[in-house]
Amino acid sequence: MKLVTFQTIEAVNDLFKKGYLECNKNKINLEKSGPTYKWVLNKMNERIPNPNNVDYPLWCWVKCYNGICPPKKKGKRVEGFDVKITFNKNEKDVFITDFRRYSFLLKNTYIPNSLKEKEEFEKLLQKYDITAEELKAYVRPDKYKNNRTDKEYIDICDKIRKTFDRCITKNSDVLQGCVWRINLDEVEKIEILKDDGYVYGSLNYIRSNGKRIDWQKDYYKLLK
Repeated sequence: MKLVTFQTIEAVNDLFKKGYLECNKNKINLEKSGPTYKWVLNKMNERIPNPNNVDYPLWCWVKCYNGICPPKKKGKRVEGFDVKITFNKNEKDVFITDFRRYSFLLKNTYIPNSLKEKEEFEKLLQKYDITAEELKAYVRPDKYKNNRTDKEYIDICDKIRKTFDRCITKNSDVLQGCVWRINLDEVEKIEILKDDGYVYGSLNYIRSNGKRIDWQKDYYKLLK
């Protein structure tokens, strides 16, 4: 399958030097993304062969609406998105998740399968007086010094975590992927991106109205 990843010039140099590209863990803010990464790593190691014992994955685009990756849009370039690499992988070597539903993991939010299920869970939060900010504190130690530890709160977080597997799907028009390694012989095309006032490869950039897309609300619109 054809995939696209956006990387730095440094990463491309590494690709040609070694003959392969792996994630540079020094570029990961583990304090910010550690809890979510732990889930990704556990699931990837369960499902995706990792013969080279790579520690962290490379992220890529699998599908974005009618294409593979987001089209360029007017705006400020994403830092570190200097190069667009198009490459090919066997599907069994790609950990695929729904981009919309993955945003729920980042905020420690329940992923419902229906509007009824969403409403039922919201009632539970009201019952135990748990806010969205309190839920986020569970997965963002970089932003919050501590989180609630009462039984009700922990039980709710456990209930949320059990829904995270719902983001592992190909049933979406916006799909992202993780791979352990990109080999040079798998690369189809490398494009150096111009700094011409356009955003490449991102759906999270700030729009002209000063806002970003709320992917959770976008997902809720799809529910019945």
